[in-house]
Amino acid sequence: MKTTLAFSLGMLASAGALAMSSTPPSDPITDFQNSWAGKALAHQRSIDMNSPLADNSMLGSHNTYNSSVYSDPTRYLDPQQKHSIYDQLRIGARFVELDAHWTAHTHGWPWEWGTDLLLCHSGIGTEWGDLHVGCSLTDRRVSDGVQEVANWLNDNPQEVIILYFEDHTDGHHQELLNILNSKLNGKIYASNGCKSIPSNLTKAQVRAAGKQVVLWKDGGCSDNSGMKNLAFTGLGDIGRTWEDRTAVGAIGAFFTGGAVSRIESADVVQAFKNGVNIVNLDKLTYNDGRMAAGVWSWDNGEPNNYNGNQDCAVQWGNGRWDDADCNNNHHFACEDNNGNWAISAWAGRWTDGAQACSQLGGSYHFAVPTNSKANEALKAVKGGMSHVWLNASDRAQEGKWVAN
Repeated sequence: MKTTLAFSLGMLASAGALAMSSTPPSDPITDFQNSWAGKALAHQRSIDMNSPLADNSMLGSHNTYNSSVYSDPTRYLDPQQKHSIYDQLRIGARFVELDAHWTAHTHGWPWEWGTDLLLCHSGIGTEWGDLHVGCSLTDRRVSDGVQEVANWLNDNPQEVIILYFEDHTDGHHQELLNILNSKLNGKIYASNGCKSIPSNLTKAQVRAAGKQVVLWKDGGCSDNSGMKNLAFTGLGDIGRTWEDRTAVGAIGAFFTGGAVSRIESADVVQAFKNGVNIVNLDKLTYNDGRMAAGVWSWDNGEPNNYNGNQDCAVQWGNGRWDDADCNNNHHFACEDNNGNWAISAWAGRWTDGAQACSQLGGSYHFAVPTNSKANEALKAVKGGMSHVWLNASDRAQEGKWVAN
């Protein structure tokens, strides 16, 4: 009896020790956020805070709501995404697309069935009674999708996103407005009338107003005064590209002799180099290389604060960035008010940048590229120079890189 009891107690102790020593399961999205690519993308989003959205290089997702996470035998049978709306934002999407349809549904008890705003992937444009053909009676409510966006914004109060609604609401803008006001609770930067996103609007301006969302709704100007003054009606000078990896898209391409629109890693790189501002991905995820392809600035493994004294940014000969000791001597990257780049006539410490660039005359000032196209333009004028100082640093707070 004593032997049995001792054995049992020993087994319990071993099991307890194993449970205490085991680590919690790894979250691959958190791992991506902590990887070089995840951190480099975050640094880019910090450095471009004061640059117009029309000059940013931004990754987003296409038909963000149409995800296999929400699929079942009755809905989202041809998904374009792998992750929830919340997790796509965690991975790095900063452009979110929700297609809002005023259509029939069968949510709840039969006496609760009727019409509501649902997240539906259908561009057929035909109705059968109250049902938008192509929508499912069980598609998720728009309110559920907006709630996910709100949850992420609440968890990340310094972030700014573009939220795009493809409008199939049949004029039910008050219902959509009620959802936005209820879920996003004052987080939307108001358009103050029917107009496109201003070409000079920055994320810093949005945050200074205490907001986090730039709302774009297509379909023209709303007759609803609240929606009219809240939503922008176009992207303005912001350039956007997207893809279609659905089975429906593949079938259509087969019968028309066309090709399925797909964006691979090399396409992300080239789009940003060409000045495209937003690249919307299907199947957005953390490990297929396309998010990492959105890094146009830092070289692999950088910034690393080697020896604990690297707080100022330089561009290398290959166009990639490194963090360096601010007391090193390099020439400086200078930009004029027309976006032209030049290199200073003399080299110095990072703190000499303003003086060195001003001596070029005109409107030249010490600067840092805030998008891929500008980074390529700077690389082109260096004439083979191996290092030039950039006006970006984390001197104020280690690991928080900002354009100065």
